[in-house]
Amino acid sequence: MNRLASLDIAFNPASVAIAGVGTLNGGKAYLDSLLSAGFQGRIYPLNPKGGEISGWKVYPHVQDIPGPVDYVISCVPAAQVPQLIKDCSEKGVKVASLFTAGFSETGREEGRQLEREVQRLAQGGGVRIIGPNCMGVYCPRAGLSFVLDFPKESGGVAFVCQSGGNAIYFVRCGARRGIRFSKVISYGNACDVDETDLLEYLIQDTETKIVAAYVEGVRDGKRFRQVLRKLAARKPVVILKGGTTPAGARTAAAHTSALSGSDAVWDALLRQAGAIRVDTMEEMIDMVVTFLFMRLPLGRRVAMVGGGGGASVLAADVCTANGFALPPIPPEVGSEIRSHLVTDAGAVLTNPIELNMYPESSYNIARSLLAYEAVHFLLVNCVVGQHPWPMFDAWFDIVCDTAIRVRDQVSKPVAVVLPSDIQGDDQVFVTLQQRYYEAGLPVYHSMSGACRAIDRFLRYHKRPTSTDEIG
Repeated sequence: MNRLASLDIAFNPASVAIAGVGTLNGGKAYLDSLLSAGFQGRIYPLNPKGGEISGWKVYPHVQDIPGPVDYVISCVPAAQVPQLIKDCSEKGVKVASLFTAGFSETGREEGRQLEREVQRLAQGGGVRIIGPNCMGVYCPRAGLSFVLDFPKESGGVAFVCQSGGNAIYFVRCGARRGIRFSKVISYGNACDVDETDLLEYLIQDTETKIVAAYVEGVRDGKRFRQVLRKLAARKPVVILKGGTTPAGARTAAAHTSALSGSDAVWDALLRQAGAIRVDTMEEMIDMVVTFLFMRLPLGRRVAMVGGGGGASVLAADVCTANGFALPPIPPEVGSEIRSHLVTDAGAVLTNPIELNMYPESSYNIARSLLAYEAVHFLLVNCVVGQHPWPMFDAWFDIVCDTAIRVRDQVSKPVAVVLPSDIQGDDQVFVTLQQRYYEAGLPVYHSMSGACRAIDRFLRYHKRPTSTDEIG
C-alpha cells in the first residue's frame, strides 16, 4: 500500500481499536470522543483484563477482535508498544496512532532506541505509525475525534500540527471564530508519518480548501520544499514555525525531538514556496478566518466605523502603521452622510466615524462610506466594554445589524474587529461574535491582528503593498 492510500485509511477507517482503555484514562477519553463525534464504524476497546466498559465489550488483545481492524490508537505504556505493533502487524492493521509518549522526545538514549524499534517493527509489518507522542486524527466527516467538544460539522480547513496541545487550541479557538475543519492531525515525533506526507496527501484532498500547519522541524528539507511548493500552488498554506530562537529550538527538541534549523533558511524556504508565514497561533487563526470569510479588497483604502473617539484614534494609527490609508471624507460625501443623521449633536464626520443609536441612520452612513469610490473596504470597530451604561448594549446590536446588512448589499469587503480583552464570560461578546461569523463576516480580536491578516491576504493575491502604490 502506498503512503497516501494508508493516510486515507487513517482519515476514513471502517474500524478502530483503542489499546489501553480503562475506567478513567486516556483510552477511555478516546472512546468517549469517538462516540461523541458519531463514529459509525466498529469500535473495539482493548485491555488485557477484558470485561466491559460503558456497555462495550473489551477485548484482551488485538488478535481477539473478530473482524478486521483498520486503525489502532495506543494508550498503553511505552514499553508495551513494540508488542502492540507486532500484534497489529499480525492482525493486518493499516495505521496505528501512538498517544503513548516516552520515546525520543525524552532526550534519553533508551527512548530513542525504543522509538527506532517501533519504527522497524512497523515498517517490517506494513503498519503506518502516527506519532508517537501525539493526539492523532480529528476528521468530523468520518466521526473521528480526540476531544469531546470539537465541532461535529466539517469544513474546508486542514491543520497539520506537530503539537497535540496546539492542535486542540487551534480547533477550539478557530471554532469560536467560525472555522470548520476537514482534517486535523497531531503527528508528534513523526517517526514514520511526517509533515511532508500529510501535506502531500492534502494536495489531492478535495475536501480541503485551506491548509494551516504548525511545524517544529523537518527531517527531509528537500522533499518538504518540493511538496510545499506543489501544495501552495493549489491552495493557500499558512505555516507557523516553532523553535525559531535558540531557547525555542531546545524546547522543540525536548518536545518532539525535532531538528528546527535556521530561522533565516525557513523564512526563505516558505517565501519561495509561496506559503504564508505567521508568528503566533492567533495570527494563524486570523489568517485562516481571512481566507474563509474576507472578500478580496481592490486596494488599501479603508473606511472605518464603530468605536468612540479614543478607540478610533488608536485604530487609525494601527491601520496606517500596517500600510493602509484612511481617506478623508470629501464635502459631497459628508453632505450625504449628514442628511442621514437623526441629530447632528456630537457628530464628527471624519474617517473613522462613530455610528449612532439609530439603526437606519447607521446603515445609511455605512452605505454612503462604501459607495465612496476612494474606499476599498469597511472595517467595523466594535469595542465591547467602552460604554459606561447597560443601555449602550443596544448600540452593539445596531452596529452588528448594520455590518451584516451592508455586507449583504454591497460588493466591497466588510471586516469586523471585536477586541477580546474583555470577553471573559461577557454574553454580549459571545453573542456578537457568533452573529458575525454566522453571517459570514471575518471577525478579528484586535485591530493589529486584522491589519496584519488583511495585509498578508493582499500580498498573497499581489494587490498593492503600500499606500504609495495606490495613488
